[in-house]
Amino acid sequence: MKILISAVGTTDPISYNHDSALLHIARNYRPDKIVLVYSQEMMVKQDLINKVLLSIEGYNPIIEIDSTTLNNDEVHLFDKMYEVMGLIIQKYTNNDDEIILNLSSGTPQIKSALFALNRINDYNTQAIQVATPKNGANREYKDLTDSEIEALIVENQDNSLDFVDRSIKDKSEKFTQALVKRHLRSLIASFDYQAAEAIINRKEYNKLLSKKKIAYIREKLYDFSRVFKNQSILSDILSFPLDDSQKKALNYYLMIDVLKEREHIADVLIKAKSLAEFVIEETIKKDHEGLILFDGNLPKLNPDFPDCEVILDDIDKKMKKSRGIEDTEERIFSVQSTLNLLSYLNILEFYNYDSQLQTAINGILSLNGERNKVAHGLSEIDTRLLSRKKLKQLSENLRLLLVDCLGIDASYFNYYDKQNEELIKMLE
Repeated sequence: MKILISAVGTTDPISYNHDSALLHIARNYRPDKIVLVYSQEMMVKQDLINKVLLSIEGYNPIIEIDSTTLNNDEVHLFDKMYEVMGLIIQKYTNNDDEIILNLSSGTPQIKSALFALNRINDYNTQAIQVATPKNGANREYKDLTDSEIEALIVENQDNSLDFVDRSIKDKSEKFTQALVKRHLRSLIASFDYQAAEAIINRKEYNKLLSKKKIAYIREKLYDFSRVFKNQSILSDILSFPLDDSQKKALNYYLMIDVLKEREHIADVLIKAKSLAEFVIEETIKKDHEGLILFDGNLPKLNPDFPDCEVILDDIDKKMKKSRGIEDTEERIFSVQSTLNLLSYLNILEFYNYDSQLQTAINGILSLNGERNKVAHGLSEIDTRLLSRKKLKQLSENLRLLLVDCLGIDASYFNYYDKQNEELIKMLE
């Protein structure tokens, strides 16, 4: 449905034998519904406006008078009109309807408010202006004689020491709040939680929303920011029915996924391998207790584990083959070697783990060359090798590890998307 929202101005519906703005827009755009917003002063025009609108040949729109009547002493206040007209537009806005705004009827403050609302808020709107028939001001200026000018000055009642000051300082609080909210929505939608947190924590925005809402959003953004500052586990994840390893892995994966969306590719590459190693290490520790021991923080094969020698031979053989080393009995991989993702993959192959799992790890390892360049060589990332498709596949491989190895339910993976949706809705 096409809906025209229009204030009713002093020149509506007809002026100087021509359509005024409201009638002219209705005649040209033929909206299915016309929503009229009256001030107290303009209420006397209701019957006239309806009759003239319905006089357009072949056109029979729904005409609705909005329940809001603009107070005469407020129609000249920009911020008040911005607030009131914004609420009216919101009332008639949904995903399916097209909203037309009349920018040429009403007080200058109403027109300015509608102009700003069309530009700032994320409504499906188009704003229409209508020129006067003479393409100039509705009222022509008539030159005055010297005596007429003198009389004008003398008769001006404000030209006295005790004149009443009618000026009103416009603070534009609602307008400013709308701008801030829009900026916050944009930051949250792009997962820039630290920037959003810095803005919403300013004292001047304490009244941006209700105390309850502002406190909730601040708490959420603080929690999200801690993840990226300190690698802290999200408060919500701490309450999920998961064990410690599952919580750590899920938190780390979600952090990687956000970094991917923000195109922090270097961080994604470095952290993806770390997560994969953690998940596979936890899996091997659970399924083959005692196979891995730690020298400080360094994981190594336990020489006392029954399968240790056979696994060592297998890993050593594969490592020599990959490096093109032949004709040597001396091991290049031993119990002193630190385990990594590749050797973990070798262990999974030895124990005949699911081939899909092995494929996922190989997919992660395929990006290891670029990862090492970034992590150790301080090299520039070759974006030709790291398309969005490859990064998406990397994310899917990590998801598979979390589901297959740790038993984490896939419903957790869209956590930040759900949170963003909630926060953005609160900021509308």
